[in-house]
Amino acid sequence: MSMFGFGKKDEFPDGPGKKGGEGTDGDPEKDPRKPTTARIVIWVVVGGVGLYLIGSGIVGILTH
Repeated sequence: MSMFGFGKKDEFPDGPGKKGGEGTDGDPEKDPRKPTTARIVIWVVVGGVGLYLIGSGIVGILTH
């Protein structure tokens, strides 16, 4: 699967760490379409940096 959740499907759906593989005892059923917490945090941080850059650019234009 691609980094952004679309594109080519996983070639090894039953690989390690997946449902039905070794070491998955007690793993809750997960919705494959729901983004992970780490991905949400990355988008929030990148969005915050983007807003800061746009805001500082607008302030710089207005004060120059």
